[in-house]
Amino acid sequence: MMPELRETLGPVSRYVDALVHPSAADARAFHRHRTFIRDHLACGMLALALLPLMLAFGGAVTLFFTLILAWLTAHLPLAMYVSRTGAHDRAQVMSATLFAGLFTALAGLTGGLASPLLPFVILAPVEAAVAGSRKAIAATVLLVGGLVALLAGLGSQGLVGPLATAPIAGWVPVEAVGGGLALLYAAMLAARFQADARHQAKLLRREEEKYGLVAASVADAISVHDSAGKVLFATPPARSIIGAARAEILGDGLFQRIHVADRPAYLKTLSDTLSDGQTRVLELRVRRGEARPGETGMAEYGWLELVCRNQSAAEGLEGGRIVCVLRDISRRKQAEEELSAARAEAESANLAKSRFLATVSHELRTPLNAIIGFSDLMRKLPETAADPERVREYAGLIHQSGDHLLQVVNDMLDMTRIETGQAQAIAEPFDIRSCLDGCRRMMEPQAQKAGVRLSCDVPLAIGSFTADARACRQIALNLISNALKFTPSGGRAVIFARLEGEGLAFGLRDTGAGIAPEDTQRVQLPFVQGSSGTARAHEGSGLGLAVVKGLAELQGGRMTLESRLGEGTTVTVYLPRRAATAHQAAAVPSIADIDAAVSHLPFGETSKDLSDTRKADRKAGTEAGKDTGPCDHHTALQKIA
Repeated sequence: MMPELRETLGPVSRYVDALVHPSAADARAFHRHRTFIRDHLACGMLALALLPLMLAFGGAVTLFFTLILAWLTAHLPLAMYVSRTGAHDRAQVMSATLFAGLFTALAGLTGGLASPLLPFVILAPVEAAVAGSRKAIAATVLLVGGLVALLAGLGSQGLVGPLATAPIAGWVPVEAVGGGLALLYAAMLAARFQADARHQAKLLRREEEKYGLVAASVADAISVHDSAGKVLFATPPARSIIGAARAEILGDGLFQRIHVADRPAYLKTLSDTLSDGQTRVLELRVRRGEARPGETGMAEYGWLELVCRNQSAAEGLEGGRIVCVLRDISRRKQAEEELSAARAEAESANLAKSRFLATVSHELRTPLNAIIGFSDLMRKLPETAADPERVREYAGLIHQSGDHLLQVVNDMLDMTRIETGQAQAIAEPFDIRSCLDGCRRMMEPQAQKAGVRLSCDVPLAIGSFTADARACRQIALNLISNALKFTPSGGRAVIFARLEGEGLAFGLRDTGAGIAPEDTQRVQLPFVQGSSGTARAHEGSGLGLAVVKGLAELQGGRMTLESRLGEGTTVTVYLPRRAATAHQAAAVPSIADIDAAVSHLPFGETSKDLSDTRKADRKAGTEAGKDTGPCDHHTALQKIA
């Protein structure tokens, strides 16, 4: 319709829209009601326009013309009936009935069954078809059949008109008027069918656009699968979820992207959903991106959640299909993994706290009981003070217990400094053989007391190496101390060292009790001993290997542990060569000074557990005439604070 004509007819169109009954709520019903009211009002207006023209130019009004005007005029009350009641289908049948009655009457006036106007009666069921009701069509067909039968009965009684009738207005044949009227009516029906089809197509496009917009706006994708798992349809969000064009997902494209381990579950879920109709949820891994198997690069997999539902034929849809909602749950899976890791870490921290309390309470309570007990004996018993030998023995035991307490505190401080990142590695060249042999001689008295043969397997030409000398000494002393604890009398412990490429490998192997394979990782944790449980077979805080591992990693190295139950253990520390560190630190005794001091240590004054470098430095200073004991305790208190 041209814009000018549409603008001119705008008020009329709005008036017709206002006549539509409120029951026509949806767009399709509103269009059908509007079209019916508009066409029937137009027919009524045509009758009102023809009447004065016929009176002015046609002369006398014939019965033929009166029937036509009556039929046209009857459209007005039909339009008002639909406007007031909203009974469109019923009014459509009434309109078809009027048309059939009109042409049956006209046929009776123009020859009965032989009238050329009678065939146009078949247009009545066509009009009834607009109502979309089979009952309406059947009722109209029966009505037409009854009218034709009535016409035949009247013809047999001689009550029908002649075959020819006088022309209307003296020159227009009656047959031409009836045929033109029928053709006009048929054209109106065709236009109505076409308008209805065009409106339906428009509504369908709008619905498709609306659902397409909804599908594109939702983050989830919808796909339709057959019983073999092939994708028959997928909405646009599938591209963003899987990272590939929809054409690559259709068919078996999605199946080829599913992780091999998840494919059986995918097929089983679709099969079960199709067989019993139950909705199922499946989580699986799908390869993302455009890359295909066998191409260069590592495939990236993401987690998808599939909500599978059987597409039932009872719902008006084709059976044998599964509708799936695809949802990206990669972030949720990552959050679950992080939550699980955090929970495991919290549980590990709680277990470490329990181990710490159990270990420290045992390690502190035992020497404190000895200190309090022997000091009470010296204080309360007069005969003890009179016996210098017993006083010396009690004082030695008290001193030994105090040394053990200081060692436990120093171990915990070292572990804390390593874990918090406060410990620093100071690299400087030092003689490897002198360092390790000095540690061996320092621990020799304790080894003899335990009945363990302690030896050193270090090449003479190994030379010097740049690393943290104090950390290396502490590593060696901790390893020797552990070996002496867990190696039975008659066993052997060997300190070894070798250069490997640009690095140094040193450690200790013994013929001790060994460690079970399931405990090799656990014993490297703080406050853990190989003999865990309520009964502790050996003294110690359980920090020896943890400190060794921390000092090795502090210097950019690593620690390995190999052990067999009943055969022994080998602990190896690998250190890379480092450049010397420029620093201004407190003076550190040289290796030669420590070796000279250790060589003069009396057997009886060696402490039970010398696993700390601070213990070595303090002993060396004492035997060299330097009173470092109070300074060591003061330093320890400062570090604790």
